[in-house]
Amino acid sequence: MRVILLVDRDFTHRELRLVRKVAIGLVDAGWRTIVALPEDSLPRFDDVPGVQVIGYRDRGVPWTRNLRAREIADQFSVSADDPSVVHAFGSKAFGIATDVAKLLNAALVLEVHARSVVQRAVAVLNDEAGEGLAIAPCTTLVNALIAAGVPHASAREIPWGVTSRDVTLERENTEVLGIVLSGTGSDPQLWEAAIRGLALVASRREDFVILADDAAILRSGMDRLINSIGLSPLLSRIPRLEADRELVLRADIMLWPDHDGEHRSIVLDAMAWGVAVIATEDRDVPSLCDPSIAQLVSGDSAEWAGAIEALLADETKRREMGKHAHESIAQNHRPSKHIAGLIDAYEWMLGKDAIALPKDDA
Repeated sequence: MRVILLVDRDFTHRELRLVRKVAIGLVDAGWRTIVALPEDSLPRFDDVPGVQVIGYRDRGVPWTRNLRAREIADQFSVSADDPSVVHAFGSKAFGIATDVAKLLNAALVLEVHARSVVQRAVAVLNDEAGEGLAIAPCTTLVNALIAAGVPHASAREIPWGVTSRDVTLERENTEVLGIVLSGTGSDPQLWEAAIRGLALVASRREDFVILADDAAILRSGMDRLINSIGLSPLLSRIPRLEADRELVLRADIMLWPDHDGEHRSIVLDAMAWGVAVIATEDRDVPSLCDPSIAQLVSGDSAEWAGAIEALLADETKRREMGKHAHESIAQNHRPSKHIAGLIDAYEWMLGKDAIALPKDDA
């Protein structure tokens, strides 16, 4: 059986690490796996034995979408003996993935990773008259899909899997601690509170550096504030922080001011590596509504400052929070469980009587 993981530009930028792990797991399970990325993103995907990587044109006027989908589909044969699944990651890939699935007579699966994606997924599934499947990484998003009109049978929860490092490994002891500042950047008010909290801490101690996600800083519009409150000497803006996240995994603390109901695997990765996380609460993201694995704040700058300073000052508390987070992620976000859930969903879709496979025209 064959699966095409069709990834949009935004998801490629942030989550290529996750897509690569999914592809490797599917290949190991015996699936012929193709990863389709925007054509200019191909150099970013390292060679993986058994995984075929293809580029596609993700940009163009609407009336060219079917043509661009056909360019993908024409690279594969269609056979009743070799059924296919098209799994779309990122809402901007939903449309072209739908067209590719129709051209290949394949089952359609949509990854719904954020509250903002729900209505788009519902619209696509409604157009497909219930022939597609939506999967989401948490129960709240599955419930949102069902509440919006997706049949119960067409929505599944499959939590993402990430790799945990050995909990026995000790984090490096350095005189200067590392704080990562990242998030969606979609809520300037929450970002301002976090940055002002950092400035309050910096006025009392300077034994830390801040590694900030450049894209999130730009989107939140915090450039002027960072300069005006004197935080610039401690803050380095890092391009592609989510894509190249090795710095994050070696940090001591991660700050995540806003979420917008969106799952991002960088948070799971940080927790899996024992990074202490301070964040505003988000009920759509289970890892960020559990006070035992993350320090949750309401959004007030003084509260941010207190939470940050407490973790900077108390190494034992910092390590204990990281350990609890690591244990939770290791239990609830195993890559093997993620892959098993996907395979079960794919096989269920291919076994549905409603999936029409082509007849031999010969």
